[in-house]
Amino acid sequence: MSNITVLTLVDRIATFYSLKPFIFFGGSKRFTFTSDPVFCLKKDKNNILIMVRQFIKPDIVDLELMKNLRKKYEVIAFFHDDAGGGIPRLEVLPYVNLFYQKALFKDINLYKKRLYGKELYSDYYHTKYAVQDKEHKERAIVEDDAQLNKLRLSWNIGIGDYPREQFRQRFGTALAKVFGPSISKHIYSRKKINYNPVDYNKGIFQVHARLGLTGRPSIAYQRYLILNKIKNDPRFLIGEVSQKQYNYETKHSKMILSPFGWGELCLRDFEAVRAGSVLLKPDMGHLLTWPDIFIPFETYVPFSWDVDDLLDKVDAYLGNDQARKQIAYNAWDVYRDQMNQLENRFESIIGEICSCTTQ
Repeated sequence: MSNITVLTLVDRIATFYSLKPFIFFGGSKRFTFTSDPVFCLKKDKNNILIMVRQFIKPDIVDLELMKNLRKKYEVIAFFHDDAGGGIPRLEVLPYVNLFYQKALFKDINLYKKRLYGKELYSDYYHTKYAVQDKEHKERAIVEDDAQLNKLRLSWNIGIGDYPREQFRQRFGTALAKVFGPSISKHIYSRKKINYNPVDYNKGIFQVHARLGLTGRPSIAYQRYLILNKIKNDPRFLIGEVSQKQYNYETKHSKMILSPFGWGELCLRDFEAVRAGSVLLKPDMGHLLTWPDIFIPFETYVPFSWDVDDLLDKVDAYLGNDQARKQIAYNAWDVYRDQMNQLENRFESIIGEICSCTTQ
């Protein structure tokens, strides 16, 4: 009989990334999965609740639900599942025992500050370049310092299912909605990554940079700066292609440019490392995350948020194969070693959650 209920949104990110440890390390009876809060309130017999990707679709926190769940469960752990260091749902903090995040600001006091667009970088572009969002939304901040003690670092999308294959993942998500997330274990990719992908990367393409301008202006502005900088440079692959072509290109690119999107963390960060390519990314020095492949000039090449040094970085590493490949080797070693620690990390986090029942 399971003793932990997992209330989760069932979509592609949850099924093939966020929930992977629960699916692979949970065992057949350890967790009860549901996407129905009514089940939690009226039928569930467990006393521990883990919430995953809640209040994202739609982007509205149901405080009445949180109050009722707090009355029902002895322990509630909230796994916030946005891709960035910003936390737009901080109002749930008083109702949970622990709050897990894919990435955390190193300066934890930033959660007491109102950031424009919810992220540090969107606030940066709003402040410096006067970028405005048509539908700007004020977010909750932490007003009680004691609530900051509930924040924890969990895992990011680097642990998930690669390479991306749209049909397979959509099919698996559809099955998960009917039969529960555990079914997706059988749909995960069976492709084995090369022991050392750097040596299998043919370097056919110089810099992969197939970027879109999705998102609000304050989120998308960084991409605008990048695309404006590289638009006349033939070394950069730009524009849209099929997922199959995209996967082939990333597999054989010397460098992969991965800007921030809805958050700092992007799937292509890990696609770059798994392809034996060098990750070229805006500076990540403000964040804590895991797996952590963001050691500057050791596992990735950072550039400024203003993009003024982007081409200099590209020139330097395309002109030095030895230095470029060494970074790719380092990134793969770090990523592989941390992935080998995933089960232990997961068990430690579940243990911490369960220990709340004895406090």
